[in-house]
Amino acid sequence: MRTQHDKKIKHKRVYNYLSEKVIALVAQLPKGRVCDLGCGHGDSAKRLSDLGFTVTAADMDAKCFGFKDEIPFQACTLDKPLPFADGYFDYVLFLEVIEHLYNPGFVMKEISRVLKEGGVLVLSTPNILNLASRLRFLFEGAFDFFREPTLDYAKVFPAQVQNMHVIPWRYQELEYLLDRNGLRVEGLFTDSLRSSVRFLAFLIKPLFALQMKSTERHSRRKGGVDYRRIHKLLLSDELLLGRHLILEARKK
Repeated sequence: MRTQHDKKIKHKRVYNYLSEKVIALVAQLPKGRVCDLGCGHGDSAKRLSDLGFTVTAADMDAKCFGFKDEIPFQACTLDKPLPFADGYFDYVLFLEVIEHLYNPGFVMKEISRVLKEGGVLVLSTPNILNLASRLRFLFEGAFDFFREPTLDYAKVFPAQVQNMHVIPWRYQELEYLLDRNGLRVEGLFTDSLRSSVRFLAFLIKPLFALQMKSTERHSRRKGGVDYRRIHKLLLSDELLLGRHLILEARKK
């Protein structure tokens, strides 16, 4: 599996590290049809269109999209089948959306359906496994990007319910969800590394490694799961220090 250290990507701009990382990833792929699902204002869609990709933007809020005169836009909601033919797209972007969903299995099945065989999904979500987020959970009982108590927030800001982060995703569950829907993770990346906890990670990482080795030995003795693959990922800078989790998955 590729990681950020296997494949260095330079940022052209710095104001939105997540967008820049995703654009850099997709720009290296052959030109083709892209669906920017949950496109928001449409900045990523516009960037990819300018790079020569054939882009369709899709979102529930047509008013927010800023490039209607340049890029085809399809209004859709994620509680119904996507209004696209089977195998229509070479690529799907699904950035900072899955943490908002109550029906992720249905949506991922639809994304897989509209991707061609061998097509690529690029998905991002807040990385709750980074060290700063784990420490926040220890002291506050809430991960980074999931601090608001959901019910209370919905009562105070009912018009903003659709923007709430409702489900925090670990890498492990995302990998499983994708696999169940015919998508194999081939790349693990992040947008930026949290330098504020780098020294703390340097101190704590050996302790994590010792605990993981103990888990691996115990599991082998019991004839259980081989944890070595997932432990290697959990100790990577992408998961231990990365602000957002970015996955590149290919349809099997």
